[in-house]
Amino acid sequence: MNRRQFIGGAFALAGAAAWAKSTIGIPNLKVGILSDIHVSPPDMFGSQEAIDMFEKTLRFFAGENVDAVLIAGDLTNDGTVRELKVVADTWACVFGGVDRGPARIFVTGNHEKVYFTSAKRKKDFSNPRYADGLHLDVRKNWKEVFKEEWTPFFIKTVKGYSFVGAHWAEWGDEKALRGFLAANRAKLNAARPFFYTQHAHPQDTCYGPWIWHKQDGGPTDKVLADYPNAVAFSGHTHYTITDERSVWQGAFTSLGTGALRWLSLPPGRENGPLRKCEGRRMSTVAWGSQGMVMSVWDDRMVFERYDFVNVEKIGDEWVVPVLRDSRGKREFSFENRRAKACAPEFPKGAEISVLERTGKGPDKKDEPQIVLSFPAARGTDSLSRPFDYEVRTEYVEGDVVKPMRTKRVYQPGVQWSVKRDAKTVTCVFGVCELPPASYRFAVTPLNSLGQRGKPLYLERV
Repeated sequence: MNRRQFIGGAFALAGAAAWAKSTIGIPNLKVGILSDIHVSPPDMFGSQEAIDMFEKTLRFFAGENVDAVLIAGDLTNDGTVRELKVVADTWACVFGGVDRGPARIFVTGNHEKVYFTSAKRKKDFSNPRYADGLHLDVRKNWKEVFKEEWTPFFIKTVKGYSFVGAHWAEWGDEKALRGFLAANRAKLNAARPFFYTQHAHPQDTCYGPWIWHKQDGGPTDKVLADYPNAVAFSGHTHYTITDERSVWQGAFTSLGTGALRWLSLPPGRENGPLRKCEGRRMSTVAWGSQGMVMSVWDDRMVFERYDFVNVEKIGDEWVVPVLRDSRGKREFSFENRRAKACAPEFPKGAEISVLERTGKGPDKKDEPQIVLSFPAARGTDSLSRPFDYEVRTEYVEGDVVKPMRTKRVYQPGVQWSVKRDAKTVTCVFGVCELPPASYRFAVTPLNSLGQRGKPLYLERV
């Protein structure tokens, strides 16, 4: 064990001791957290699997005796009342009635509104997205389905804790959001956290500059900066919560919530999502259903991350301190977490191997290819877990290393428990991408915070 690993272990032990001391007994509050459930009737979008997963997850939450269930948007696919009724019916199936069971903290996402808005703009009034659209009369339809009032912003109190919800795009009205929070300031007591949810991530919080549709977050980051005790939950990106950038602390606390349907990963990797109409040499690695259970004590919140396909935890618990003012250390800032983390490393004796083959290129035509294989790197904890690998061809001339072609590949299984990580990782190059002269391959493991381990090398003559 090196000094950095020893210090990281000491931090973990100290954190565990503090957590045990502060979390003895029953938590003050327990919440099931989801987003992007994308439920429709079974005859739409192959949704029976999504309905079954939603029901399975609600039953899990029921078994955990949660006090509330929070869904951070995209309840449906097309934003129709018919779809929303499936959400309500599934809830009633588990809890015995649409108005029974844990408190519901549901907000709408873009899928509840944008298709209705598009049909309206096109005057496509016979389109079910318009004719049966939730937003044809959102107040009436929401009340009929969920037996509660719909307002652009709402606040609910559960066991003395306040939950604030903002429906799709309503948070873009900074004046209205500020006014709503100010009017309810007495319920947002700084002595304990309050919980806020909207569909899109507040800008420059969880995932920082990497997020998809960054502009959708609106001015929420500026508004919540006045409330250090705010804890924001958001979805929209569908990104896996095994990515340690899913939790952030700065002016307030912000968490990404993964996705119950169509789990994804940030783009740019060979085995990740690609732009439309862009070919690939490798298949994508990500699919699954994720969510969290939050337990709240006086001084901290404990987040258990779950893969609901296999119903197992997918990483170390996040023990996140409650923020009460603008001073003090933010333990879950990206900077502080990098300081505690170690980069993943390859096992001793690891080597790169090469296979030459004929495979399909991005144009789906046969081409000669080079397939690199190497053992998966290892980490000591969730922070140091291998997230992806940089695979580079380099030309070495004297003391100068000239990068020629760089690719990134995800660790297969990165969205699951670490025990499900593939033991071997591959990266595919078309021979047309490689230089004709001698060169070397360099493979470097990275954790989700971007920290780099020691590379492996293989000379090619």
